[in-house]
Amino acid sequence: MATRPARTAKTTAAKVAAPRRTASKTASVRAAKPMTTSKPATTKKAVPAKAVTTGKAVKAVKATKAVKAVKAVKAVKATKAVKATKAAASAKAVKATKAAASAKAVPAPAAQREREARAKAAAKEREAKAKVVAAVKAEREREAKAKALAKEREAKAKAKAAAAATAQREREAKVKAAAAAKAQRERDAKAKAAAAAKEREAKAKAAAAAKAQRERDAKAKAAAKEREAKAKAKAKAAAVAKVQREKAAVEAKRLRDADAKRRAVEAERLRKERELERRNQEELKRQERRELEEQRRRDEIERKMHSKPYADDPVFLAELHDLLVEAQRVTRAQIELLENAVDDLLEGRERPEYDEEDGSSAGSDFDRDQLKMQLDGERLKNDLIVVALGRVADGSYGRCDTCFEPIGRARLQAQVPVFTCVTCRANG
Repeated sequence: MATRPARTAKTTAAKVAAPRRTASKTASVRAAKPMTTSKPATTKKAVPAKAVTTGKAVKAVKATKAVKAVKAVKAVKATKAVKATKAAASAKAVKATKAAASAKAVPAPAAQREREARAKAAAKEREAKAKVVAAVKAEREREAKAKALAKEREAKAKAKAAAAATAQREREAKVKAAAAAKAQRERDAKAKAAAAAKEREAKAKAAAAAKAQRERDAKAKAAAKEREAKAKAKAKAAAVAKVQREKAAVEAKRLRDADAKRRAVEAERLRKERELERRNQEELKRQERRELEEQRRRDEIERKMHSKPYADDPVFLAELHDLLVEAQRVTRAQIELLENAVDDLLEGRERPEYDEEDGSSAGSDFDRDQLKMQLDGERLKNDLIVVALGRVADGSYGRCDTCFEPIGRARLQAQVPVFTCVTCRANG
């Protein structure tokens, strides 16, 4: 009974380790293969050494990151495998514990031996699985280390090759620069010699030209002095003649200006007299027009002031008379009511229980003032009604007191009494 679990443990360990061994073999084979494939050399433009080294460094960093990522993935997978193995072992242990508990009910010696055998087999199986897991983990670590070392060696080789290529290019560049500098110095020396020769030739030409120029200048100065003496004599004579002509011209101009000024003053005096006469005539004409317009306006106002717009319509005047009489009756009734109210307030103020200290006197005085104002308004309205009735009697009611134009019928009927038209009322 105990040999069967041991065999199964060995077979499971072999199955688990087989794919790991194949993976390690493939990894070792890949590591053994050359990482760089040689391609036929092609002529390319020279790349700066700094750019090459930077690119190599970036590639090395990327390779290191890839190795770390592979390590992390493998570690996660190994952890999951260990957890799975532990879970399977714990499940079998639980099953064995349950079987032992069920076998406790049978007190026979054969059942006891069977339980012990099962427990030993389970323990051996757990031990074998733990060894397999440890072996798998160690194998993975070795593979990861081998890959990391291979990549590190490859990165170092690439960096060394890049450094050598960079140094070679720098040496070639220095040789070329030295040759170019030497050629440039030779060209500069030749150019300086040619420039010195040209400068000496130019100086000689300049000296000869300066000498010729000095001779010409001396001749020119002598001729200039002679011409200057002649010009001075001529200018002196011309100046004397000019002064005489200027004096004569100034005197003639003074006489002309005096004559022109006298004529201008006379012409201005005559123009002002004519302008004044013309303005006086225009002012007289304007004054006559204003007087005529004023007279027409006064005649029009006089006509309007004595106009009787609705004298030809006695029916409308009778209607207005009835409206005014009715308004007078209502107004007089309102006056009587207000007078009675004022008298009542005065009688209340004279009563002995009336006290000014409690504050009630202020309210009664205010009410009395308000009533008096209303009473004055009603009395004024009554007086206006009386005036309107007098105008109805003579036929002049309905004429605006401001512009003397007829007041509209609708306004006369709507408002009693009224003495201004809508336009004059709106204009204030």
